[in-house]
Amino acid sequence: MKTRYGVSYWLDRFPSSRQPDYARHRGALTTQVAILGGGLAGCATAYVFAAAGVRVALFEADRIAQGGTALFPGVLRLEPAVSFRSLEDRHGRRASRHLWRTFRRAGLDFAATLRRLKIRGEMVTDAALRVGLDADDEKALRRELQAMRASGADGTWLSPAQVRRETGLETTGGLRSAGDGYVDPYRVAIGLAAAAAGRRAAIFERTSIRKVKTRSRGLEIDTDGGTVKAETLIVASDRPPAGFAPLGRHFRRLDSYCVLTAPVPSFVRRGFGRSHALVLDQQDPRHVLRRTSDERVLFMGADQPRVAERSRGKVLIQRTGQLMYELSKLYPAISGIQPEYGWDVPVSLTADGFPCAGPHRNYPHHLFAMGTGHNGIAAAYLSARVLLRQYLGQAEKGDELFGFGRILG
Repeated sequence: MKTRYGVSYWLDRFPSSRQPDYARHRGALTTQVAILGGGLAGCATAYVFAAAGVRVALFEADRIAQGGTALFPGVLRLEPAVSFRSLEDRHGRRASRHLWRTFRRAGLDFAATLRRLKIRGEMVTDAALRVGLDADDEKALRRELQAMRASGADGTWLSPAQVRRETGLETTGGLRSAGDGYVDPYRVAIGLAAAAAGRRAAIFERTSIRKVKTRSRGLEIDTDGGTVKAETLIVASDRPPAGFAPLGRHFRRLDSYCVLTAPVPSFVRRGFGRSHALVLDQQDPRHVLRRTSDERVLFMGADQPRVAERSRGKVLIQRTGQLMYELSKLYPAISGIQPEYGWDVPVSLTADGFPCAGPHRNYPHHLFAMGTGHNGIAAAYLSARVLLRQYLGQAEKGDELFGFGRILG
């Protein structure tokens, strides 16, 4: 089997005849909120605002959800990708507790929203297991559990025997959290876009925003097909897009990598234990393993600083081979199996690894949802809810913790 490099599995298997096709923007438009970015964060924001009765127009320069979203591993975590202890060291226990609890609530609300809207995103809920592969990992995980419990966060310790039954791995123990899972990120994003359109949101594809002019009561936005008047522009992008380059210094850009096998045979599956939970190790960079509903194995990791475009293809092949080797060290039965897909995932991280959602003092009438990093699907919905409260003037205590003030110090 020949590996397909740089191809999104989620998009590749979705029939092109069923992909949504939204119009380009033409002429003049007046709306309350314009959204720049048609990825998962943009689609979630469009739905949340439209469901609240706000007039919304979303603009995507390419095709809805066919950029970074189609490359996501589809992880639905109820805990942020950063440890509780690292947040506590940086922001203190009270702030970290609020960030942690709000993130978990957003993940639960998002899962409930997908069910209510009947979005067929192949959602599977199970658990997440953070496993220790050596004594140092075990000590770090036990300290993490102690910090979580002291602040009211949930977590259960698993013995090496319990981890072996769940995952098939030989470990020094693990930390289990319930309610995590995974989805097809492309199906979820286009489902949210359709739900927003059903609530009268205007969705535009293949439409670039060229210039934004600030006025006393709002914004005038020039697109490549017309003009838009809006009260607020929401920039929903993992990293600052063109026109917002000064914000780039607040984010660190990485490339992460994914490999996905064909459906594995039964003798290999027996080595994976009885659980379909997400498995995360404590290596640096961390690996994430998930099994799809058709018994494929997705393995993510090998993070590195952003690669120059001219070297991307060569590095992708190298990192794909590296990931398969690292996977075979965890599960020897998979040795010799070639991945069906290998692709890179653009990642943008804030200083503390937590997503950033809120206003910036240098951009009046703007709101931002950026720096999703490795925080997964829940971060998009969390950002959308925080931004809606700020737009409506109904910000809750602690919402300021999600904004630029947190990452600026």
